[in-house]
Amino acid sequence: MVALRAKWLPQSDKDDDLGMALYLENQYWENMQIAVANGIGKALNG
Repeated sequence: MVALRAKWLPQSDKDDDLGMALYLENQYWENMQIAVANGIGKALNG
């Protein structure tokens, strides 16, 4: 969890920001999932 905070909020040292870092990580992977699905759909459908 601390690594996620360092990745997404490097300027912050507050433990309260762990929740925000986790949210940002989850949002990133959800967006990546959508982008990959759209790319596959575009590749298969032309």
